[in-house]
Amino acid sequence: MSLGSDLIKLQETDLELAKLGKQLGSLPIIDELGKKRAALTKLRAEATRLLAVRKDAQIAVDDLDEGERACHEAVDAAQARSVDPSDCRAMRDLEEELSNLAKRLERIEFDRPEAREALAAAEERERKLADYIKRFEAAIVEDTRSARDQASAIQAEIDELSLRRSHLFGRLPEDVQELYERSSKRFKGLCVERIQGNVPTVCRTALQPASMDALRHATDYAECPYCHRIIVVNEQE
Repeated sequence: MSLGSDLIKLQETDLELAKLGKQLGSLPIIDELGKKRAALTKLRAEATRLLAVRKDAQIAVDDLDEGERACHEAVDAAQARSVDPSDCRAMRDLEEELSNLAKRLERIEFDRPEAREALAAAEERERKLADYIKRFEAAIVEDTRSARDQASAIQAEIDELSLRRSHLFGRLPEDVQELYERSSKRFKGLCVERIQGNVPTVCRTALQPASMDALRHATDYAECPYCHRIIVVNEQE
């Protein structure tokens, strides 16, 4: 394989490595995963909020139940007290106490359906969100597995091309290695060009007869007099 052919293949390999590196760093599924994880954080925050709402609703129901129990105990205690029927004031106080307890029990019965309805609604919202989060987390796990597979496939290509690059670069003379590295950095990876007729394939500036004559005397490569890239003049395998 000629030096010129090695230079062409080295540049092609470097360009492919750059392309794969960019693909690896910007996989669409990686971006989607980031968005989904951010969304999951918000969903979990909403789940925490709904948990607090459901607990408050449960407390409201429990308070009504506890109030009812306390009222019934107070009624039983009042009815168990010995009151002299001839003591009008004591009888009036007892009747007023029992009347107040009855009103409290009525209020509890009035408030209970709404409280239970609020609790049931809170439990349903919490359940639905929990189910959705479970499915959402499963989708993230699947996407993570897919992203890992895609990244592994690209990395395998990168590893293979890196070995190829090392082999090609190692075959170049030291001065050509330095020239290639310097030119590749200067021209952002596109530093080697072919010649088609009298026109270099990258800068596309037609060479003058004197420059073409100089190329004919070059062994494997020369420098473009216009853009100063490396022109390969012998690409034989």
